[in-house]
Amino acid sequence: MTDPQADLAIHYFDYLAKCFPVMCASDEFHFLPRAQAASRYYDKVDNLNADAIDECLFTLKNTQREFDLLATQENDLEKLTNLELLKANIAGILIELEIKESWRHNPLLYLKIAFIGLDHALEKPASEPKERTERALARLQAIPRLLQQAIDNIDSVPKAYQQASLEMISDCKDYLNEITNGFADRSGRHLTEGLKKSCSSLDALDKFLRSISPIPNGQFIVSALEATLKEHFLSARSLPEVFQIAEEEWQDSLEQLQRLQANIDPGKSWRELYHAYCPSDIENLETISLYQYEIDRLGSFFREHGFKDVGLNLSLELCETPAYLRSVRGPASFSAAFSTDVREKDFFYMTTRRPQHRGQEAGDLLRKRLHREYKFLAAHETFPGHHLLDSVRRSLENPVRRQIESPLFYEGWAYYAESLLSEYGYVETPIEFLVDCKRRLWRAARCQIDVGLNTGMLTREDAIRLLTTAGFTPEEAHHQIDHFGLNPGYQLCYTLGRYEIMQLKRTYESRMGRDQFHRQLLEGGELPFQLIEKRLQSLNDGNGTRRSN
Repeated sequence: MTDPQADLAIHYFDYLAKCFPVMCASDEFHFLPRAQAASRYYDKVDNLNADAIDECLFTLKNTQREFDLLATQENDLEKLTNLELLKANIAGILIELEIKESWRHNPLLYLKIAFIGLDHALEKPASEPKERTERALARLQAIPRLLQQAIDNIDSVPKAYQQASLEMISDCKDYLNEITNGFADRSGRHLTEGLKKSCSSLDALDKFLRSISPIPNGQFIVSALEATLKEHFLSARSLPEVFQIAEEEWQDSLEQLQRLQANIDPGKSWRELYHAYCPSDIENLETISLYQYEIDRLGSFFREHGFKDVGLNLSLELCETPAYLRSVRGPASFSAAFSTDVREKDFFYMTTRRPQHRGQEAGDLLRKRLHREYKFLAAHETFPGHHLLDSVRRSLENPVRRQIESPLFYEGWAYYAESLLSEYGYVETPIEFLVDCKRRLWRAARCQIDVGLNTGMLTREDAIRLLTTAGFTPEEAHHQIDHFGLNPGYQLCYTLGRYEIMQLKRTYESRMGRDQFHRQLLEGGELPFQLIEKRLQSLNDGNGTRRSN
């Protein structure tokens, strides 16, 4: 006997993988699932033609109605949870393509698809080298068509998108130069033609973007932000409530910083203490080596403390951020493997140098911050943060939860993971607590800015004041605000996600024990928090969950 829910879910994932093979295989596009069938199409590129988008929207709405109908007939909590997760996933795609219409306003979407796709074709597992070369050539030859779709589709561009896209175009050219020697000998004339046409298409997009007047960054649709919270994240919080949560975290962090400052050195401000701090034992270490050392220490520590039963299925490679992503990724970022294939790796990307046009001072500030905050950054991106979380997701038996990520849970968990360094005794000194608290202040600022700028609750001057109060220079503040504007609605995920985890922890840790709480939270999948609440309540009431610390 067939299972209608399972059959429809398989059809849904397979359909998206075929329509959007690059975006489904990458964690850069958080509104789409990690549809496993995308691995069949490493030689294909997503089609963002207007008619194709319309057809996709029509199909997804019909599929959403089918999931709705199945939900009315389902009584099993786990199956109902799957259906709610699937419906929320579709809602996220509809918001991105129909309400925000990023394909009409965001050139970065096309650039990322083009060059993440090329990178995947070159690096993902293949049966033989010839297969990898052939699929890379196929995607290289598809780049001109994709970038022409950008020119045909885009009718207005916010200033932040325009500036970032022009920078990414330059970075993409650098990337093409870097990979040329990697498979030149095996592809000959076809490679030369593909590279030439791709470079020409980048030049055409550059010319097009410079020819149009950008619209103000503030022209973001507030209804999209509200819909994302309600329909995609399935959050019961209103935007003013999220803003208030961030304000309260901001105030609490400031008060903690002042108490720490008084304890460490009453004669200096907490900002002076923060900026003067550099751990003496790592001062002269090169940044990549420092982080590799710390990743190993974190993994060993947390396997012995709290996460001994949670395995990692894939290896992690620490490396410089690929050239084509330098302008759109932060200094430290995580890139998850697509499958559980042992030949695949997770990547921890680091950008250890600022672009030359930002000056020597910006580069020095970056290095000092990376070294000052290395324990918390490494924990956030690797263990017990993103690397652990994503490894657990890929190992889940439930195919729906294995293929769906939630930005709210994803970033909320990684931010929560930073606090575990203090909770488990990994960091113990007052100055390390001050660094942790300063990072919380920064997260609270980001959430306020994300909600406030896009709803009119804050001005840009208010946003700059928040970031400078949090210890950044005015130049750093301006740059961060522009970067936040590239993905409205994402920055709030850190503070709100951690807040929701802490609310659940207050209720269930005393019943389950800390370790079991973490295990059940992770192994349930990246669910909306109201569904996690129902699941934990059912587990707690149904089987007398064993307490374990």
